[in-house]
Amino acid sequence: MTAAEYRLALDALPFGKRLPGAVYLIDPGEDSRIPSLLRITVSELRKRLEIGPEYNLLKFHTAAPKISFLGYPDFEKDPHPALKEAIIVDLVTGKTRRDDYRTRANPPVLHRKETFLPPEHPLHGKFAKLTRQEEDAGLLEDTSRIGFRLNWERALAGKGFGFKGHRLVETGQGTLASEAAPKKKIHRHKTALVRREISKPVKTLLELGQLRRGESFFDYGCGHGGDVLAIEKLGHPSNGWDPVHAPEVAKQAADVVNLGFVLNVIEDPAERVDALVDAWKYAQRALLVSTLIAGQEAYDDVLTFGDGVLTRRDTFQKFFEPAEIQALLEDTLHTEAVPVGLGIYLVFRDTAELHDFLASRARRFIDWESLSRRLGILKALRAKRDPYDTHRELLDDFWESVLVLGRIPRDEEFDRLADVRQACGSLPRALQLFIDRFGEPTFTAARQRRKEDLLVFIAAAQLRRKIPFNQLSLRLQRDLRSFFGSYANAEEKARELMFTAGDSDELEIAAAQLDFGFLDPKEGHFTVHRSLLDELPVILRVYVECAARLYGDPREADLFKIHLHSRKLTFHYYRDFDTSPLPELLTRIKIDLRRLFVTVIDHTTGPEHQLLFFKERFLPKDHPDRSKMDRFSAKLRKLGLREETIGYGPSKEKWEEWNQSR
Repeated sequence: MTAAEYRLALDALPFGKRLPGAVYLIDPGEDSRIPSLLRITVSELRKRLEIGPEYNLLKFHTAAPKISFLGYPDFEKDPHPALKEAIIVDLVTGKTRRDDYRTRANPPVLHRKETFLPPEHPLHGKFAKLTRQEEDAGLLEDTSRIGFRLNWERALAGKGFGFKGHRLVETGQGTLASEAAPKKKIHRHKTALVRREISKPVKTLLELGQLRRGESFFDYGCGHGGDVLAIEKLGHPSNGWDPVHAPEVAKQAADVVNLGFVLNVIEDPAERVDALVDAWKYAQRALLVSTLIAGQEAYDDVLTFGDGVLTRRDTFQKFFEPAEIQALLEDTLHTEAVPVGLGIYLVFRDTAELHDFLASRARRFIDWESLSRRLGILKALRAKRDPYDTHRELLDDFWESVLVLGRIPRDEEFDRLADVRQACGSLPRALQLFIDRFGEPTFTAARQRRKEDLLVFIAAAQLRRKIPFNQLSLRLQRDLRSFFGSYANAEEKARELMFTAGDSDELEIAAAQLDFGFLDPKEGHFTVHRSLLDELPVILRVYVECAARLYGDPREADLFKIHLHSRKLTFHYYRDFDTSPLPELLTRIKIDLRRLFVTVIDHTTGPEHQLLFFKERFLPKDHPDRSKMDRFSAKLRKLGLREETIGYGPSKEKWEEWNQSR
């Protein structure tokens, strides 16, 4: 499929809700009126990615060949259903992204549902009648904000309306309960920093050449105005507005608008949408958005507040997961948001600009020393050396702690944090120094690893009983808040993982994708050495951890076998596994997760003793004795033995008898 063919197919769609960035419609199935190119593509993607019918709406992106499968389980019965899940597929690269909205405080909701349906659909008239009622009531005028649940509910309450089924009814003017209730005083102004240098997001903007000669710059939520002054000194028309520090400045259109670390200090999810929509309104060419990302937490005392945390200074901070903030931008602005740094995104007004940027993604080099001299306000940078030059040992230790935790450590987790702050100015700057030096993927991988560890821990805990949050260590409590926002969110994710781990097809797919271990598709077993436990995907790790909760540490066994279709695991213990070419099986521990039952089988008694053949099948490919094991196995094959025919091998007695006969 070419891009031109894709666009022509979209133009030929006989129905659907058309927005500037996409066409939405109910999945038409085998409707012959839908261009065959799209029908075949959707059908094939559903098969390959196992996308079920619960993803009932399709979103065809117009800016790029992408298809989103959207899950609105309440589409027919809820007048304005909320999005539950989404799967976005890039038809060019084949990459997929899955977004879960079920725990989001302010998920997207649908309006004008009849536009998603063909005119002859039995519900088309019912939905259209509701739309006319809402239009007459003036509820659908501000389309930029009402696309999210909280914003929509407030619009309804503000005009005194509610619903009875799919009929709009008057409820009387009133104040929302959430607005009438007393609120915690949040001191947003305390989050504004006095900067002595350009902020990281604006530096990134300049590095990418996205503030061109003569272009104007407007800082929406400018704080003390450090970036505004810096950009002005570089020769650009520059101004900024801030509700506390610069309220007298009128908001104004500019080629580039910066929304820097604003969304993360707003405690109200609906107000975040309002701020984002308002900032986008003034961006003539591009909007630069930056937020704090989960893993950057550096507060000593915090309390869970809404979907973020409240600091001891009564400031609010929301630490977004990257997929979460990207989805918020794209769902609100209806166009693609391009990540250009950790928590930094560019949104282009013109799709042509977007494609040009993606085609020239390599960053330009900027001489920051020269730039500092031009700015004047950055004089301190001229003599300032890289902190790593003089604090190598300290920062190496700090970064190692960051990689282990997947986030910035606290004082009791790293006893030299004061030294790190003194060396780098702040802990987030020390983290950024690591990212600048070693790349974001290293930090991302460490964070993902730690998140999976926590998920496995919580999922396996579901096997027995719920662990009260206050019974967890402070470190675990902080980890759960950092990675999942709350304990409840972590438990929900864990239950989903447990449900998936109970699907034998999912287990077999996960095992088949690995380049280590031994998969026996005939018997439905996957067996691997203990040294590779940490390399397993999370769906298999939780399976093993559940077994460990019933018996003990799987690392004490030599091999563990996952029975992919019966929810069982078996731990194998051998005599001289590491040194013997044919180790003898001593004990098997079989765990039945369905019945929560453990069986111990002693193989040292009885007339026959089991040997393990071709043991390299289960070991890491870089095992130091791999070449020696391969040579031994080659001799076994010359004798007529084959891995695919002997399973784990004949008994010790039969082997000795057979070997003597040879």
